[in-house]
Amino acid sequence: RHGQVAILLSTFDGRRFLAQQLDSIAAQTWPDWVVWASDDGSRDGTLEVLAQYRAAWGPARLVVHQGPREGFAANFLSLIGDPCIRGDWYAFCDQDDLWEPGKLRRALAFLRCVPGSVPGLYCSRTRLVDAANRSIGLSPLFARPPSFRNALVQRIGGGNTMVYNQAARDLLRRACAGADVVTHDWWAYLVVSGCGGRVHYDTWPSVRYR
Repeated sequence: RHGQVAILLSTFDGRRFLAQQLDSIAAQTWPDWVVWASDDGSRDGTLEVLAQYRAAWGPARLVVHQGPREGFAANFLSLIGDPCIRGDWYAFCDQDDLWEPGKLRRALAFLRCVPGSVPGLYCSRTRLVDAANRSIGLSPLFARPPSFRNALVQRIGGGNTMVYNQAARDLLRRACAGADVVTHDWWAYLVVSGCGGRVHYDTWPSVRYR
């Protein structure tokens, strides 16, 4: 068994680019994954795109829920806290990016070296692209090593690059109960690094960030 990745996808009026993102997930070199999509009240055809992919992939590959309709951070927290979602690993996913084919495999190469009792969080640099997927640069290359001290002042990894283990998911689930956060990704970095977890910042851009 490879170990299944639960991909936590937040959607809201994302029809324009969603199919490209889903195609990039299907192209992953790590084959064992399930997309858990939480839609926050889309009215632009996003749900129709999700339905098309669910029909093509099968219901075991793509599960669609209704989100809380309180913004993207609350939508991601609803996915973190959902007891129905099970996996060996977890990945945040935005609706309008493209994942490089090796993204999950590279993240899990780090996470599989972290003891199961220790929260582990992978994040990376991103390649910036325009609406036509043309490269326009890279995100900043952060030099300071990941730590809670760093997390207090700097967000080094975007949520669209984050992959984490079961211990981190358990920790985040406990922490998100009643939480009101501005951004789910910086919050996740703070919680994991502040509770003795291991955070790895990969300088390889794992996501084409639109």
